[in-house]
Amino acid sequence: MASPPSPHKEERAILEAIRQGKAPTIVKRQASRGTLPVDAEEMVEILVLLTHDPDPTCSGMARQTLAGWPAEKISGALAQPEASAEALAYFAAQKELPDSLLKLIVEHPNAGDEALAPLVPRLSLEQLQAVAAHDARLPLLPQFVAALLARTDLPAELRGRLEALKAEPEEKAVEGEELAAALAQEEEGEAKAPEEKKRQRISLTVKVARMSVSERVQLALKGTKDERLILIRDPSKVVYRAVLQSPKLTDGEVENFATMKNIAEEALRIISGSRKFMKSLIVVRNLINNPRTPIDVSIPLLNRVPDNELKFLGGNRNIPETVRAMAFKLYKQRTESRKGGGH
Repeated sequence: MASPPSPHKEERAILEAIRQGKAPTIVKRQASRGTLPVDAEEMVEILVLLTHDPDPTCSGMARQTLAGWPAEKISGALAQPEASAEALAYFAAQKELPDSLLKLIVEHPNAGDEALAPLVPRLSLEQLQAVAAHDARLPLLPQFVAALLARTDLPAELRGRLEALKAEPEEKAVEGEELAAALAQEEEGEAKAPEEKKRQRISLTVKVARMSVSERVQLALKGTKDERLILIRDPSKVVYRAVLQSPKLTDGEVENFATMKNIAEEALRIISGSRKFMKSLIVVRNLINNPRTPIDVSIPLLNRVPDNELKFLGGNRNIPETVRAMAFKLYKQRTESRKGGGH
């Protein structure tokens, strides 16, 4: 007789259904009241999504629920590293935004144009300069840069830097062509892929490679599963980070990403650092078995796998020797501990 699904698995299924717009109305209405048994940070993400729901009862109740949350509870949720750009933008747009929340949003690395641009009139010059100091982010924040330039109190050095940034092109076409060629060649080599599917993927890869960084970030957040599969391998950190923040991202995609040997090590670090992703034992297993995963990420994860898997890992020559040795050592410690505690 098959065992019933675990509450956690059912909970994850509900969350994914809401994120993908496939949840039944009765579930959405329950969620819009904030009564689902999920963590506060996940509840915030769900409620923000539901504020855009086509059902006015759901969207209105979601806005009402969020308005009733105390600032401390919202701060705790938005302070999480995986807080989405959409959630940050939602609260940035609120008229009665406490200074504590404003500071948190401005300093959050996931805050995008929609969150930062409306806040420019409210920010002190010191806060503006702190955000503008992150040169790598500014090309992705054209509205924020434009709003900054509308201020009359900017120092001459900062104004000159922002005007130069606004004037220069984001990317050269040749760079996009090179990325397209490299990814297209990789797609050609995929085993057992039907020819028509290969052609479709290559065409999509070329299209993606010709986009600017900011366009790829938007596609990563709002695009399709196939587009995310390409963008997770993007060399730009802001692009693959946006993939991992996409509200459309599914558990299955993250499980697949954790196996990939052609993505940045930093992307695997981001996955391992997300409490949401690491709730899945499949993701944990895939990260450990991926030779691309940094050793300092793999070793702590060994504590989360059962004994029989530790024994297998000890003999897996596809992973680094250090990880194999640690897996075998941990396996021996566990088995000897059980023997010593037995009667």
